[in-house]
Amino acid sequence: MDRIKLLIVDDEIVVQQSCVDIFSEKSNRYDITTVSSGEEALKTLENESFDIILTDIKMPGLPGLTLLSTIKAKYPKTAIIVITGFATVKTAVEAMKLGAVEFIPKPFTPDEIYNSVENIAARLKEKKK
Repeated sequence: MDRIKLLIVDDEIVVQQSCVDIFSEKSNRYDITTVSSGEEALKTLENESFDIILTDIKMPGLPGLTLLSTIKAKYPKTAIIVITGFATVKTAVEAMKLGAVEFIPKPFTPDEIYNSVENIAARLKEKKK
């Protein structure tokens, strides 16, 4: 896996842009798409596949955990990282049970989010060998 297709789902434009900046500055191997809602994410996934998805939990419309379970049911090989400003142990456990591979509370550092995605990308690459 040379290029990594990354979908960022967050209703906060500043979070979307921060993630785009982090991945663009640290590596040129990311193809990044951003959307502002769970509904937009599902529409995007109908036409395009992604290796890794970063999704917020609290968003207007379709909540992040519902999005997570829907994506895992339709696209089980897609790795999903949950990012949230409302981190609780209960929410983290629920996200992991639904198939999230990581749970990262906001605010996160650039290194936290980047290293998490890089580790998952390395695991995906190993699975494809």
